[in-house]
Amino acid sequence: MAWIDVVGPSPDELHELATRYSLPRAAVLDCLEPEHFPKFESFKDCHFAILRCFDRLSSEDSDSVHELTRKIAIFERDNFVLTIHRSELPFLNDLKGIWQKKVGQGERVASNQIILNILDSVVGTYVKPIEVNRGLLESFESKVFRHDGDTFEEGYFLKRRASAFKRILRMTIDVLPKLVALYPEDLSAVQDVRENSERLYAYVEEFYDNVTSLVGLQLALSNHRLTVASFKTNEVMRILTIFSVFFMPLNLVTGIYGMNFENMPELKWSHGYPLALALMAVITLSIMFYFKKKGVLSPPTGQNSAEL
Repeated sequence: MAWIDVVGPSPDELHELATRYSLPRAAVLDCLEPEHFPKFESFKDCHFAILRCFDRLSSEDSDSVHELTRKIAIFERDNFVLTIHRSELPFLNDLKGIWQKKVGQGERVASNQIILNILDSVVGTYVKPIEVNRGLLESFESKVFRHDGDTFEEGYFLKRRASAFKRILRMTIDVLPKLVALYPEDLSAVQDVRENSERLYAYVEEFYDNVTSLVGLQLALSNHRLTVASFKTNEVMRILTIFSVFFMPLNLVTGIYGMNFENMPELKWSHGYPLALALMAVITLSIMFYFKKKGVLSPPTGQNSAEL
């Protein structure tokens, strides 16, 4: 039993490996596609799997499946396991060290054991990033309720990451039933991988639902703040409109009696000034009485505004 681990092969080197180990052409073509999602296929004398592990070197603003993960292509026959990936993966190096130690102690190694061990380790790479993002979720939640600046972008990235993790784990879980049929003697090991995967998937699903709820709440709070600001602006405009309605007829009266025509009848009338003041007072009181009757002077308490 041999485990051959190949890092960053060129297309020519990959075709050379395909020829040397008689690998299926369709599977080799899948290896050349860096954006392939997890799957498992059985050929005539070879099994082929694609897995995606979390990329520990991904940037903080990564939010898609291809930015957050790295692909591992696995070929398996009874006498060898061939793993192909573009960059060094520390967890694979650790696994190789563990199996080398077991072989050195005289333990028999089977290819299916290595496959299941790799699959379980791939799932395990998501534990730490999920915990980190749950911490970011708590920070995002406190910012939402404290109205601490513009956090829409932070919520968007959290939701995108949760969606990416959820998608990959779901596809990884879908691979497991094929392994149950292929390795019936390792049912317990497959079940352990399933339990780990489903537990992480449940965490991610809860994480995704919480982020979605918080983003929705943030939008609702934002809309509420805009509504309150709009209401205050409308209230100011309402008050200014009421004042203008009071003063417009008064301006009309003063405008008429401010005209300096020589033949105005009331120009030399001794009671003209008191009468003009009285007319203004009557107009003002009439408007006030009308507005009060219609409820315009009362502050709005509902959605129905007073009708003039």
